[in-house]
Amino acid sequence: MAGLELNNVAKRFGDVTVVQQLDLSVHEGEFVVLLGESGCGKSTTLRMVAGLETVSEGQIRIAGRDVTALPPMSRDIAMVFQNYALYPHMDVAQNMSFALSLAGRPGSEVNAKVAAAAKVLNIEHLLKRKPKELSGGQRQRVAIGRAIVREPRVFLFDEPLSNLDAKLRGHMRAELALLHERLAKTTVYVTHDQIEAMTLADRIVIFDKGRIQQVGTPGEVFNRPATLFVAAFIGMPGMNLMPVRFVGHEGSGGLLRGDGFELPAPGWLRDRVTSPDQPLTVGIRPQALRIASGPASLNLQVDVVEYLGTESQVVGHLAVAGGARITATVQGDAHGLLHTTVGLTAGTEDMHVFDTASGQTLRP
Repeated sequence: MAGLELNNVAKRFGDVTVVQQLDLSVHEGEFVVLLGESGCGKSTTLRMVAGLETVSEGQIRIAGRDVTALPPMSRDIAMVFQNYALYPHMDVAQNMSFALSLAGRPGSEVNAKVAAAAKVLNIEHLLKRKPKELSGGQRQRVAIGRAIVREPRVFLFDEPLSNLDAKLRGHMRAELALLHERLAKTTVYVTHDQIEAMTLADRIVIFDKGRIQQVGTPGEVFNRPATLFVAAFIGMPGMNLMPVRFVGHEGSGGLLRGDGFELPAPGWLRDRVTSPDQPLTVGIRPQALRIASGPASLNLQVDVVEYLGTESQVVGHLAVAGGARITATVQGDAHGLLHTTVGLTAGTEDMHVFDTASGQTLRP
């Protein structure tokens, strides 16, 4: 059963369309992350699900029930905001219980639910404190606890970790993963942080300019990007992208010829190219490039070496006039390569080829 369905959903502000004909189905108990750059429409989509923004077109269903026109309190959802949205004059217990008390639930039931949520989140010792007496991580736990006590059908998270420092974000990511495993609730989580998306999501929905570019597991969007946008957006460092043309050769898979380099073409590509003049873009992840022990496909003039402890990011440009900028990930400290020319190679299985005009992958 679908926990959440968006059918042909659009959002317009005047003449500006910020979400365009969105179709998405989230399974019951699934953790789905909406990922994209600022202004891509992901937070607006979440706010439409919550009922905080009206839908210009389309339908939203939660557990099979049409909630498109219902107010937020009637949708059986709970939302955790980026800025926590805690009442400063209430203590932790009062913040967590406010919605239940407002709904007229018996005091014994309210107290039991608050105590249970506080135990899950390890904030039992904070129940009498005010928000100003809490750290950022503690405030976020309280905001999550307030959502838990409502026992909603769907949890909504709007960049909940963006105000935390890097170390605390890592800790809270692990806590959120454990919490979802324990509660098994349908969850929609908005972020621009790839690490959050890759580590938390069952599936990732990648947005660009109000449209979905790809929906898939973390492995699928990383290993089989559907578009040039996804290829460039997913991965740290980003995928190396170079313009090429396909050159066919009898008895071989052919070549991908670029400015000052030639790469062996993947065997499946010949049947996917529609014209010898078709502009193509080949993508190779930095982790897939290897220093060549023999003939090299790419000759890289190394401009920068970033040593990260166990590996180095080697950044440079191809050794031709106006050569493309390339990043390769190599093991260990590679400072000895700085200001030298290094031969690189990659296997055809690691190559992604896109139609430059449409931006779509050519992989079968």
